[in-house]
Amino acid sequence: MDDNNRVIIVNSDGDYEWQRKAPKTKRTGKVLKTIISLMLVAAVSVGSAAAYLHFAGGKTTGAATAGSASTVIQQVTKTSTIGTAESRDGTKKTIPEIYAECVKSTVLLTCKRPATNSGLFFGFYGQQPTQRYSTVFGSGVIMSSDGYIITNHHIVEEAEEVTVTMYDDTEYKGTVVGSDANTDIAVVKIDATGLDAATFGDSSALLVGEEAYAIGNPLNTQLAFTLTCGHVSALERELFIEDRMLSLIQIDTAINPGNSGGPVIDSNGNVIGIVDAKVVTTDVEGIAFAIPVNDALSIARSIIDYGYVVGRPMLGITVQSATPQQAQLYGVDAGITVVEVSQGSCAEKGGMKVGDKITHFNGVAISTTSELNFQKEKYKVGDTVTVTVEREGKSVVLNITLGN
Repeated sequence: MDDNNRVIIVNSDGDYEWQRKAPKTKRTGKVLKTIISLMLVAAVSVGSAAAYLHFAGGKTTGAATAGSASTVIQQVTKTSTIGTAESRDGTKKTIPEIYAECVKSTVLLTCKRPATNSGLFFGFYGQQPTQRYSTVFGSGVIMSSDGYIITNHHIVEEAEEVTVTMYDDTEYKGTVVGSDANTDIAVVKIDATGLDAATFGDSSALLVGEEAYAIGNPLNTQLAFTLTCGHVSALERELFIEDRMLSLIQIDTAINPGNSGGPVIDSNGNVIGIVDAKVVTTDVEGIAFAIPVNDALSIARSIIDYGYVVGRPMLGITVQSATPQQAQLYGVDAGITVVEVSQGSCAEKGGMKVGDKITHFNGVAISTTSELNFQKEKYKVGDTVTVTVEREGKSVVLNITLGN
């Protein structure tokens, strides 16, 4: 595969475990468990040997600076027309109508960031050190007419330059307002007004079998603003991607490198998901995943308003997490072991102690930090949950009210 078509593989050994959890409502079916490989669908090209100056440009990934954050909040309050997660009434549209409407609110993102393990390049005596860069291509969705764009964290992560290209080839310089690795959501801002913002649907009302269209930029600029068509294949798929666990919509719509961050659209032209990942193996076809738009918008609005995600519950502990293989290799305990409890934290108030091994969170068995965080973030600050720990050979159930 040439450099322009390289993709980001989620893990080095190609194997990740995922499982369909027991249905929560009327959906039925057995728990399905298998081994698959997942790919974050951002297209990557390696920078040329004619490297940029090492210190050219500054990183923009992360929360806005103190000065820009106040500007962002003011703009949202006064001028933003960010859509709400409410389904739009109206008759079903034709696919050409959906494309003509929704392509205007889809963008191509081009992000320059330091190439992984590229090191510095040194020229002749007296020249500045230079570094090789890679370019990451992805997609995004215009949230508001004043230039807020929602996309994936893994596209803009560590980006030093972001270029946003519209369907009509208009280009803007983008600034990363904020980025959340836990949910793989990020927000980019461009200096523009009067943009065609997307209309957002309600992902909680989705049904398996509904149409699911995607618009994005597979293989970066080569096939920009491509439409693919499919259906919702499943809901609430809980998967490990890299070191985090997400609850995603499964679709059979064709997704390729460069589609990440783009919209998944229903038959009324509403965005109901943000493209995130796909299965990559020779034995599997047509399995891709999107972040539910209700979740994505909630995170994006928090980033816009505050520069970070607010209201995320905290236990106030530091843990050591090790698989059985890691435990054997490094001589530590397998599972999740508490190594520090912050003074005054909700964990301390609930009776948690250093050395406790966490086995369940509100009745759900857990064995990794990712599983702990995933279960914890299903609740809000002020909720009381049970945390089961092993202590001195005994099982102890703690009642903890989650703190901020």
